[in-house]
Amino acid sequence: MSVPSAVDKIRFLGNHDFSSQGKFMWEILCQLRNLGQGRIVTKNEWLQKWPTQPSYLKIVKARPGMDRWLQTGVVWVEWTFRGRNLGIYEFSRDLHRSDWRLVHKHEEAELLNNKNAMEEMILPDSFPLPPLQVLLAKKDAQKNNQPFTEAQTRAPLELSIDPQFAMLKPFIKQAPVTKKSHNIYDEVDPEALLDLYGEKLPVKVESWTPGPAGITPRFHIPQQ
Repeated sequence: MSVPSAVDKIRFLGNHDFSSQGKFMWEILCQLRNLGQGRIVTKNEWLQKWPTQPSYLKIVKARPGMDRWLQTGVVWVEWTFRGRNLGIYEFSRDLHRSDWRLVHKHEEAELLNNKNAMEEMILPDSFPLPPLQVLLAKKDAQKNNQPFTEAQTRAPLELSIDPQFAMLKPFIKQAPVTKKSHNIYDEVDPEALLDLYGEKLPVKVESWTPGPAGITPRFHIPQQ
């Protein structure tokens, strides 16, 4: 086996997970009395995205799957997310990510006494129809001698919430639009949407190569 020289390039393939800086959930709970009942755990991802708003799980009951690598099982917790108490939740996924951290008892008071909480998100309850559709609707109304009102230029907006934010549905409200536009993106506050991702936006890194850029030919074309 040859030893790579100092000039050889190192290439990492795959997705870089900036939040994998902790332990597996069961790696933590299986080392605590009563499988951590009553203890508090949190995620480094939450701490990095919303450092001023407390997010943590208070363990109510844990049932490990007893697999070889201790990566499966079910945990029932009292979930506080960004200062909002969401009640009792069952966690069975994402427990095998090495992003969990045990909150030591001398740190619990600071976390529990933090009253900073996320505000309710207000989104419009309707959206403007495309200009071509509005034009055709006007012509159809004129053809049939029917009145055409401004209300017919809009349609009800039914929210489709991403599954990763489904637990925040009670805090997402809809209200009539105060500043109407022909573009729905001008009617929604972009800061409210960016707040869902916190201080770190999703990042996907496919590869990383130190050193100067280079081109690697994939096919050899013989010279004539």
